[in-house]
Amino acid sequence: MISIVIPTYNASGFMPGLLDSIFKQVVDDMEVIIVDDCSTDNTVEIAGRYPVRIIRMEKNGGPAKARNRGVEAAQGDIIFFLDSDVIVMDGAIKEVEDYFKNDPSAQCVIGISATEPLNKGFVPKYMAMFEYIHLVGTQDSKVSVFAPRCGAIKKELFLKVGGYDESYIGADVEDFELARRINKTESIFLNPKMIVRHQFANFRTALKIYFRRTVMWVHLFFREKKLDNAGPTSPANGIAAICAFFSFLLLFFLPFIGIAKYMFLFLIAVYLVSNLKWWNFMRKEAGLMFALRAILLNYFLGIEIMISALYGLLSYPFSNKEMIPG
Repeated sequence: MISIVIPTYNASGFMPGLLDSIFKQVVDDMEVIIVDDCSTDNTVEIAGRYPVRIIRMEKNGGPAKARNRGVEAAQGDIIFFLDSDVIVMDGAIKEVEDYFKNDPSAQCVIGISATEPLNKGFVPKYMAMFEYIHLVGTQDSKVSVFAPRCGAIKKELFLKVGGYDESYIGADVEDFELARRINKTESIFLNPKMIVRHQFANFRTALKIYFRRTVMWVHLFFREKKLDNAGPTSPANGIAAICAFFSFLLLFFLPFIGIAKYMFLFLIAVYLVSNLKWWNFMRKEAGLMFALRAILLNYFLGIEIMISALYGLLSYPFSNKEMIPG
């Protein structure tokens, strides 16, 4: 049995689209569990119009705690996590069912967000395409990340590794931390046929998210000493961010230091090479002008990521999960 676990918080605007997309799919045996984290809107009322089980948290504790509570109540042996701000594409739930049915040894699989996000705008589309291209094509389809917006895991394994770390209050890097514990004993595979459309952040929200998650990812890296092989936190993106940051700093030294321009050109060259895969993908899929705007946005975000990483480096000795500015 598949237990679909969805944490919600003020998600009334997403509920009809998400639940309609789930229940129009034909799956032999599944249940849907909504874990509402003290919403102040009518999320629960809307969800109650569908054949779902609703768990209402007594106190707002964040998505990690809500997901753990959903798993505790789940009757299925397969847990399929979804975020509330997605729409499940046709066939995705059947893919989960078939994946575990066809391979009894399978333990953990994630899906992928479509390149077309739920919301309009250049930044959401850039983020959707950027995430997509950094997940597809990984070696042996093994990934070091577990994305709960569309990820399935055997309940037994989830409980064995201890579930989500509930000391992460926000939607931070609790998924990266869980993935590291999973990968100590099992592999996480990517199934690109498990597709959702996701609502991505606008520019202002993206800046806040990038800052907070970068800081917390740096803290996690120092604790675990492990890089990711896929997703936006893969090494190639780290190299690109470093090149963007230091090339930007060199602009201030160009009039004074002769060698600065050669160092600047070298860093820009490395930056472009590091980003060539995703840039070519966006150019082919969305056109040259979109790709040019994307490389400029990526350069700016790279600078912000490095500033965030430096803050993470300096704050790590004094860190706990709740002290990061939100």
